[in-house]
Amino acid sequence: MKRTLVIALVAIAALYLALGQAIANNQAAGNANVQEELKRLENDRAQAVLKGDTATLDRMTADDYTVINISGQLLTKAQVFEAIKSGDLKYDQLENNDIQVRVYGDTAVLTGRTTQKGQFKGKDISGQTRFTRVYLKQHGKWQAVAFQATRIAEQ
Repeated sequence: MKRTLVIALVAIAALYLALGQAIANNQAAGNANVQEELKRLENDRAQAVLKGDTATLDRMTADDYTVINISGQLLTKAQVFEAIKSGDLKYDQLENNDIQVRVYGDTAVLTGRTTQKGQFKGKDISGQTRFTRVYLKQHGKWQAVAFQATRIAEQ
């Protein structure tokens, strides 16, 4: 009787360990999928900016979106979109590299490096920047809620 009880307890413990490992593997795979989805979204965002496609950008961007640009200015979604629509902000190249994604439930923080060629109100803004963009998953879709860019000094 004791032996049967011990065998049953060992079997139950092994089952719980296997189940825990399976859950951990599924979570890791799910997190990797989310990371890839967000990297794609970030690159799609860059393409939309290049094309001046504010309709696509609008779907990717929360209404309370804020930007701190390379000059340190704090801008709203409306201000950024107006600059794109008016042609004040125009890019000829916008290429993201080294994108890292950290996911915290329904929030994700992306960091990376951007190579850009463009102008803002006639002033050249070409060069390389480091960026941080925060996404929030709302109503089943990821939307950008904040962005900050810092120019990388030329070496």
